[in-house]
Amino acid sequence: MPAEQIWQPGPDNRMISWPYTKLMNSNNMVEQGAVVIIASAEAATRLKIPAEQWVFPYAGTDAHDTYAIGQRAELHRSPAIRIAGRRALELSGLGIDDVGLIDIYSCFPSAVQVAAAELGLPVGEPDRPLTVTGGLTFAGGPWNNYVTHSIGTMAERLVEHPGSRGLITANGGFLTKHSFGVYGTEPPGGEFHWQDVQSEVDAEPTRTALVEWDGVGTVEAWTTPFDRDGRPEKVFLAVRTPDDSRTLAVVTDASEAEASVRDDIAGVKARVLSDGTATLT
Repeated sequence: MPAEQIWQPGPDNRMISWPYTKLMNSNNMVEQGAVVIIASAEAATRLKIPAEQWVFPYAGTDAHDTYAIGQRAELHRSPAIRIAGRRALELSGLGIDDVGLIDIYSCFPSAVQVAAAELGLPVGEPDRPLTVTGGLTFAGGPWNNYVTHSIGTMAERLVEHPGSRGLITANGGFLTKHSFGVYGTEPPGGEFHWQDVQSEVDAEPTRTALVEWDGVGTVEAWTTPFDRDGRPEKVFLAVRTPDDSRTLAVVTDASEAEASVRDDIAGVKARVLSDGTATLT
């Protein structure tokens, strides 16, 4: 599908939660299956699997960002992606420019954009797209089992391009839990390495999240869910308080919901009550 068809709302592509249309949302309610067969080189040789069809796992890492969204230092950053992604490449003896095939977990466009920024990958590079499957919206995948599909597809692509390497990312939650795997068709220089880098991620700065707060703050980020008739319903806000903490709030006024789609409200003042409701000022 052309990009304009994906981002432009229409009868078959309604707005779900601004700025995302239906075709920008992942589709997990699908019937699919994928299998990954793991064997030692000795077993593969005994089973007479041609060596040109072998794909080697080089390294893997895991980490998670803060589970509470409000506590993240910046909503557009992910220390876990940056640290765990870098470490997976280091364990493989590679740099990001040594990896020709990429599959970034694509539950939503923002997840791809954040991961690409943290990994140092340009968005829109025709010679190195950020997916080998087409992404969750178009390849589907039952919940996190999408990554089984991306591993399977990556293996096929690597076999088609001998000597190439591939990087796969996975995430769960609200861009919370992250895993990385590096693969290649040539035997690695040593054994497979896996590392949990959580201690390094936990050392990164976080932000104070206020659950019940009353006052006037500044809109940091927002999204506006739509009903099935194409009308904005409400506005979910992330609001910075005067002491630079963060609180989450919801605007229920229909006219303000309309304004949040029409206007850029980043930096606008919001009056937040302790029950979590807010109005734009």
